[in-house]
Amino acid sequence: MTVAESAGVSARRPGLGVPHLVGRGHDLSLLDHALDEWPGLVVVAGEAGIGKTRLLHELLRRRPETAVVAVCPPFREPYTLGPVVDAVRRLADRVAGLQLTGLAGALRPVFPEWAEQLPPAPEPLPDAAAARHRLLRALVELIDALGIGLFVVEDAHWADETTLELLLFLRSRRERSPRLVLTYRPEDVRPESLLRRLVAQTGVTRLEPGPLDTAGTADLVSSMLGGEPVSAEFAEFLRGHTDGLPLAIEESVRLLYDRADLVCEDGAWLRCDVEELDVPPSIRDAVLERTSHLGPAARAALAALAVLEGERAPVLVAEVAGVPLSEAENGLVEALAGGLLHEARDARVGFRHMLAARSIYHALGAMERGRLHRRAGEALEREPIRSVAELARHFREAGDPGRWAAYAEQAADQAISSGDPRTAFGLLLDLLTCGAVRGAAVSRLVRRMPLYAAPGNGPLRELVTVLRETAAGELTREERTEATWQLARLMFHVGDVVGASAEMEQAVPGLVQDRPVAAVHAMMMLARPLGTAHPAAHHRAWLERAGRLIEAGPGPSSEERLAFLMDRAATLLVLGDPAGWAAARDLPVGGETPGEVLQRARGYANLGEAAMLWGCYDDARRRLDAAAALAEQHRYLRLRDLVGATLVHLDWLTGGWKGPMKWQASALDADEPVLRADALLLAGLLDAARGDHRRAQEQVRAAIAVGRPRGPADGSRDPSAALARLAIAAGRPEEALAATDAAWRLVEAKGLWLWAAEIAPLRIRALLEDGRVGEAVRAAEAFAAGTRDLDAPVATAARRLTEALLARAGGDLTGAAGLFEEAGAAWTALPRPYEALLAREAAAGCHLAVGERDRAVGLLREVFGDLTALGATEDADRVRRTLADAGVRTGARAGRPGYGDQLSPRELDVVRLLVEGRTSAQIARVLGLSPRTVEKHVHSAMRKRQAPSRTALAVTAVESGDVPLPGSTPQPPTSTE
Repeated sequence: MTVAESAGVSARRPGLGVPHLVGRGHDLSLLDHALDEWPGLVVVAGEAGIGKTRLLHELLRRRPETAVVAVCPPFREPYTLGPVVDAVRRLADRVAGLQLTGLAGALRPVFPEWAEQLPPAPEPLPDAAAARHRLLRALVELIDALGIGLFVVEDAHWADETTLELLLFLRSRRERSPRLVLTYRPEDVRPESLLRRLVAQTGVTRLEPGPLDTAGTADLVSSMLGGEPVSAEFAEFLRGHTDGLPLAIEESVRLLYDRADLVCEDGAWLRCDVEELDVPPSIRDAVLERTSHLGPAARAALAALAVLEGERAPVLVAEVAGVPLSEAENGLVEALAGGLLHEARDARVGFRHMLAARSIYHALGAMERGRLHRRAGEALEREPIRSVAELARHFREAGDPGRWAAYAEQAADQAISSGDPRTAFGLLLDLLTCGAVRGAAVSRLVRRMPLYAAPGNGPLRELVTVLRETAAGELTREERTEATWQLARLMFHVGDVVGASAEMEQAVPGLVQDRPVAAVHAMMMLARPLGTAHPAAHHRAWLERAGRLIEAGPGPSSEERLAFLMDRAATLLVLGDPAGWAAARDLPVGGETPGEVLQRARGYANLGEAAMLWGCYDDARRRLDAAAALAEQHRYLRLRDLVGATLVHLDWLTGGWKGPMKWQASALDADEPVLRADALLLAGLLDAARGDHRRAQEQVRAAIAVGRPRGPADGSRDPSAALARLAIAAGRPEEALAATDAAWRLVEAKGLWLWAAEIAPLRIRALLEDGRVGEAVRAAEAFAAGTRDLDAPVATAARRLTEALLARAGGDLTGAAGLFEEAGAAWTALPRPYEALLAREAAAGCHLAVGERDRAVGLLREVFGDLTALGATEDADRVRRTLADAGVRTGARAGRPGYGDQLSPRELDVVRLLVEGRTSAQIARVLGLSPRTVEKHVHSAMRKRQAPSRTALAVTAVESGDVPLPGSTPQPPTSTE
């Protein structure tokens, strides 16, 4: 019984209205001010139900600009640019007559209905990143032509990566772009999402609407009740029960009203005693109880809308619900009156709150959901404009594998043509791992998959399992060959080189018969001397066999021949064969088709890395620069970034440390695992040189976990060498030996001693320090015998260093001093200044030990100055202590150099993370510091930059170039000073 009934009072119960926007006047003013005062990005962040959408709609009602509103749905696989495309379609029904250039032809795949109104489609681009960049530029041109002044993205935490890239692109145009507004839930943003970078940029206006207080709660409820007053006791009860969440307040009031637990007495709205009220504990429960009071037609329409998602026409809702249009319309009117739905200007209807839609959807039984999804798919198939990604989703949930697979493949094709290989990979992976395709179709799909877009090795390992089961099934000989070939390729990708090689050798005979070009590819993969213990002769045999096949088979295309010749030259060099240099000189010049240009860029990159393995750094830089120039010119963006990482590592080797310091700081957050691994390794090397050995070891081990497996064939980028150096510095030679055991055994098995140039001096030193002199001598002899006839500068320098180490261990200090100086000169010639300085330091130590103080001191003074200038602060500090022991003062302590008004390396680390929007506690966890130490670095940086606040420091740091803007693509530095 209600309070009114118990008192014998007749209660008035007018209908409930849609609540007004209350308690957000200040937020609206800030939004208006931000959009009026400067172009930029406005972010509205908050939990579900806090009122982000309502605030946004009120803003749009007040703004004069032409606005486009893209609403991101919670799809399993968000389709490429889907929310933006749908929003543009709602704004314009045709593009004929707009001032568009030929670039707009790239929009044909995403707007097929405008194909006749758009320019011709441009030539396909072989690089996905370049294709995506072209599509984004075309879309921005369309946005400009439509006169869009306000670009809004709702629920950006569900946005696909290409939509987020579009926002970053628009953001980069500053004054030329429309104002940008987005809403999102911080707790639902994926760790790797570009959204994190976008919202952490400087110049972003951020609003976080808070919960309503008691007065705000009373105002909101009163607005639903026609402006009638609400008792303070009732408002406080609701605020306490709902934590002031506007959506929860609204749903609770509607439920109380439906139950007749809400009455008007003496001019104020009251509720029953607290003890008599049973308010559901969640918004979901409140929504479901309210919908249970609706009529059958309304419930059917709500279920159909929940399955369809978004705003839909009543006729489509009726078809999916399986009721006559008139019944569906009556049901929608009932749901609209109940405040569950809203009606758009084009008569389409949709849920006012996504939480309500998801609550109703998840309350449906599995069979009912499947039935509704099937109806939705079949209805949408008849639409004039079909979203194949949406159709794939419906038929997936309907349990129709045939139509799911057909539409998912089409959606993957669209994603690839739009430059979004990650979405394409996800769509096809879902098909394969859920069993929607079987037999020979599995190999066909895997062959089409952009494997480079896989988010790590986990999904690739799932594909390995699927392919292994497929290859073991009932297939024809040709189908089994193809399945085995695809299985081998995937096993190579996940690092199982031994297993991959075995599978590939099985596939080769069939490939030679069926697909000779694929057979050449397989043979060249077997020719790569990586990951197996096969001797070099085994790989050379495969290389020669591939050469014979490409000459004997049906004429390969110019692109295929160029790819083989490029790969052959690089493989010979990695095999330690000087013939690779002649093969590189004899490569054909020219070839301007997109495929040939890509093969030249890729080939130059591989040859550059091979030249680094030999220590021919000038040659390496020329080839890498050529690869980078081609990649930049033709927009092979992924290749450009990978070559940039190699160039940065070359800068590190040759003594240009400032550029690598800046690059690794930005590349640590790159999407590409190889880039992150290289950045982590470089960060570890820099930390080691600065004396932070614990953090250096963490970084190197993280690099091993993130990237593809690296080994001695990667030369100076072999993590085992970095771990061995750290172990020796810590006085733990047994750990250095453990770190290099696998690499050393691999070198011995293959007989490729060029690969040992980085680890041989470290391993021999560890053996000597561990008292295993005989093993050290034998290791040095094996290395010398395997490299003596090679004109490889890095091997020559490493041999001199191992000879010096043995001489010093044997007590011949005078001879050791000379050998260390020869090693230093050899390292200098490469140039490898850091290695050269360490060798010269060792020479000075030998001179001191035999009483040649003046010579030693002079040498140490030079080494101290050069190490300090290089940035190797810990090594310089060690030399300073040696000089101090010899009675020589060097001034300031090298381990803590004075940076004047410049930010120290650690301050730069802190400021970079501060610019990304991290708190002191988060920065402390990332850098392994205490929050108090982080605060000290922040205040020091604020003082140096004369910044009055942390925000001002972040802005100043980006504008001055101290740290990169979050989200910018890591690039090789322009200077290696």
